[in-house]
Amino acid sequence: MRPPVGLLLLCSCCCCCLGLGLAPEQLFGRPPVDRDVQRLGEAALHVASRHIATRINTLLVRQHCLHCPAELDHQQRQLTDQLLQQLALHMSVLFYRASAFVQQPWDYTLFVVNEAEAFEQLHLNYTHLLHEREFYFLIVLMVRQPATELQSSVTRICYAALVKRIINVVVLAQQDDGKIALYSYRLFREHCTPGIHTYRSNRFLSNGSLLHPELFPVRFTNLSNCAFNVTGHVLPPHFMYLPADGAILPANGALIDMHDLHGIGGELLRLVATALRFRINLKIPMEKSEIFSTDSLNGCFAQLASGEADLAVGGFSGSDKRRHQFATSAVYHQSYFIFVVRSERYSGPFGQLIRPFEPVVWLCLLATLLAALICARCLEQRVRLQHPVENLIASTTGNPVPSHRVPHSSFLRHLLANWLLLTLVLRCAYQAKLFDVLRIPKQQPLPHGLAGLLRQNYTLISSGYHDFYPRQLTQLMEGNFSERYQRLQQARKGTRLVTISLDNNLAHWQRKRRRGSRLTHIREPIYLYQLVIYFPNNTILKFSIDRKIEQLRSSGVLSHIERRYLPAGNFGQVDSNVELVTRITNDMLHGLYRCYVALMAMAGLLLLLERLAGRWSRLRRLLDWLQ
Repeated sequence: MRPPVGLLLLCSCCCCCLGLGLAPEQLFGRPPVDRDVQRLGEAALHVASRHIATRINTLLVRQHCLHCPAELDHQQRQLTDQLLQQLALHMSVLFYRASAFVQQPWDYTLFVVNEAEAFEQLHLNYTHLLHEREFYFLIVLMVRQPATELQSSVTRICYAALVKRIINVVVLAQQDDGKIALYSYRLFREHCTPGIHTYRSNRFLSNGSLLHPELFPVRFTNLSNCAFNVTGHVLPPHFMYLPADGAILPANGALIDMHDLHGIGGELLRLVATALRFRINLKIPMEKSEIFSTDSLNGCFAQLASGEADLAVGGFSGSDKRRHQFATSAVYHQSYFIFVVRSERYSGPFGQLIRPFEPVVWLCLLATLLAALICARCLEQRVRLQHPVENLIASTTGNPVPSHRVPHSSFLRHLLANWLLLTLVLRCAYQAKLFDVLRIPKQQPLPHGLAGLLRQNYTLISSGYHDFYPRQLTQLMEGNFSERYQRLQQARKGTRLVTISLDNNLAHWQRKRRRGSRLTHIREPIYLYQLVIYFPNNTILKFSIDRKIEQLRSSGVLSHIERRYLPAGNFGQVDSNVELVTRITNDMLHGLYRCYVALMAMAGLLLLLERLAGRWSRLRRLLDWLQ
C-alpha cells in the first residue's frame, strides 16, 4: 500500500512548498479530469524526469491566493497529484507552511504557480555559500492566457528571477490554443539595448517530446558588445595596464583597447571579454584595495560595493576571510605567499680568495714574508746577492729562479731550499682549501623558515600587522611590493630585514633586474594564494566567466600565459638557500691517492736509473738509445 503523500514528503531532505488543502467533499468523490491540465502535467513530467529529477532537486508548488475559484483549485490539485504520483520516488519535497516567509533555493527546482504574481511574492534566502552556486528553475505556469498576456507573465517571472539572482529560468506554459511551449529570455538586445526580451526557446511535438534536447540554454555567451565597468588593481605580473601612447587613465575610467591589458589576469580578462563579446570600461583607483570591515572598504572593493564596477581583477585572493560581501570567480592562478630577504656575501666579490685560510694564518704568513724580505735585503748588502727580493717573490709564487742567480754558498743554498719547500707546501694547501671553498655558496646561509627569522630577530617590513609575525618585530611601510623590495635592496650591510609578497612578484622583480638584484626567498612558504575575480553578490556575470575560466584552464591556455610572464629560473639566487654541501673527505680521494703513488714510484724509478747510468756506461748508452 502506497503511504500517504504527507508522510512521504515529511521524510524527505530537501525543500518544497505545498499550499494546498483538501476540501472535505473531495475526499469522497473523484472530480472530472481536465484534459488540458493533464497534457500540461505530462509535459512537466517529461521535462522534470529528464532534466530535473536526475539531479539533486526539489518540487515547489506555490498557490497565489487562499480563496481561489474551485475550478482553479481543482486544476492545481490535479496537476500536483499527477506530478507526485510519477516523481515522488525521485524528487524530495517538504510541506509549505503559511508562516514560512523565506524559502531556501536548491540547484534544480520545479515550481508550479497559478500566475506570475505567485512567483514574484516568493522570497528566497541566500547564505554566503549559496552565492557561489548556480541555480536552475523550471516554472510551470498553470493559467492559460492570450499570447500578449502570456508574454507579459513570462517577462514578469523572468524579471523576478533575475532580481532573486536566478539567471537560469525556463517557463513551461500552455498557450490559449492549447499548445505547450517553453519560454526563456535574453537580457540584452542587439547593440546593447537594455531590457528583457522573452522568446519561445522550445516546444513540445505531437509525440510528446521536445523539439530541442536542451532545456536550459547557456546564458550570457553573447553580451551584445555592452560595456562593463571593470576596476583593476595594478600588481605585476598579475595585472598591468600599459597603453601604447602612455596616456594616463582618467579617474572615472574610460573605454580601453583590450590589447593594453597585460599580465596573467589582464590577458585572462581580454580573452573572456573577446569570447563573451563585451567591452571594458577600466577604472584604476589610486588607493590600496583592502577590506577592513563591512562598512570600511578601499580601492577596488569600495567601487564594487558602491555599484561603480561590475567586476574587480588584479591579484585578489579567493581565501580572504572578509570576502563574504562579494562573489568570487573560479581560481585562475595559484601562487605562494613567501618571505623575501636580501642575500649577503661573505667578503665581497673577492671574499672567496681569502676564505681558505683563517685570519690568524694570513697574519702569520704576512709576518713570515716580511721577515724574509728583511733578511733578503740584509743579505744583499753583506753577501752581494743578485736581485734577492725579486728572486724571493718569484720563488714564492712558484716561478723558477735563474741558475746564475742561485747562491754558491752552501748555507744560502740551504735557506733557499727551505724557502722553496715552505712556499710549495703553502701553495698546495691554499689550492686544496680554495677548491673546497669554491664548492660552497658565496652567500651567507639564510634563516630556515619562520622560526629562523624569529630566532635571528628579523624585522618584517609590511603594510599591516599579521597574525604569523610578532607586532614588536613588524615595521609598517606604505607602498607596494616594489618599494619594499627597494628598501631591502638599499639597506645597510648586516641589517636584518624581511618582507612578504607573492613568489610571482619576486620572479617579476628578478626578471627586470637580472644583474643588480640581491633578493631571494625563504624556502618555507607562508600559505597558498589563490587568485580570483571579484563580483558584487547580485552579479549575473559570475557563472559565464567561470565557464570560460574552466575552458581556458583545461585547454592549457592559462598555463601558456603563466609561462610567458613567469619563466622558470627567475627567482634569483635560489642556490644561495640550499644546504651547505659536504666537505671533501679521504674516502672521496682514494683514486687520487693511487695515481699519486704510481707517479711517485715512476719518478723514483727514473731517479734510480739516472744514478745508475752515471756509473755504468752500457746503461747510459741504452737510455740514450731509448730516448
